[in-house]
This record gives sequence, structure tokens and C-alpha cells, in this order.
Amino acid sequence: MDFRVVISDPQSGKAYQVEAKDAAANKFLGRKIGDVVEGDAVGMTGYTVQITGGSDREGFPLRHDLPGSKRRKILITGGTGYHSLVKGCRRRKSVHGRDISADVGQINVKIAERGAKSVDELLGAAPSE
Repeated sequence: MDFRVVISDPQSGKAYQVEAKDAAANKFLGRKIGDVVEGDAVGMTGYTVQITGGSDREGFPLRHDLPGSKRRKILITGGTGYHSLVKGCRRRKSVHGRDISADVGQINVKIAERGAKSVDELLGAAPSE
């Protein structure tokens, strides 16, 4: 099991993409949107990251106000998974719950606390734009 983790740096506005495999991926299992995780899980020793969202393997987004780790069809007016052009319009859409499970494909995180080294040094990759 592995996750694609997109790390956003609010200070610089850059985003980095890394793979979390096996032991690192297990640190995300059972967590939910809003939880803080040690940066060791994504190769950023000394940092902490906060889970902000993601999507499952089929591309359905994780929704922060939907408990559980299953995909459900819910009636929504806006927010994650649906943005209406008409005010008050509701729609039944499939979205994934907020808990991280094995069927999640991508996890979005942002840097909550910084460490001693810079982000570019730790990740050693060009930011994805």
C-alpha cells in the first residue's frame, strides 16, 4: 500500500509531491482530515504536517464533514465535491469520508511546523506546478 502525498508550503506557495510507502504510509492510516502527523512519514524530519484533504483511488474527493472511510452519495449544496453556479442548487454526489484508509490514493497536507533544514534540502525535488 502506498499513497501519493502532496505537500504544500504556505510560506513559499510551492507544492511538492512524494510517495509514502509501507511503514510511512501506515502513519497516515486511521487519521482524518485536520490531524497533525510527524513529517518523518514523508521524509521531512523535524517537521509536522497537517492533513487537509485528498482523494480515493478512483478520484472521488475526501470531504471533511463526512465521517467514516467509505464512499457515499450525499445531497450537497457546495463545498468539497460540488460547486454550484446557481445559488441554492443541491445535487447528489459521490464523495469519500474524512478518514484515511487503504482505498485512498492521494493525501494533501500542509506544513504545520517547520524544522531546522529547508524544504528544498529535505525533499530534493523540484516543486510541482
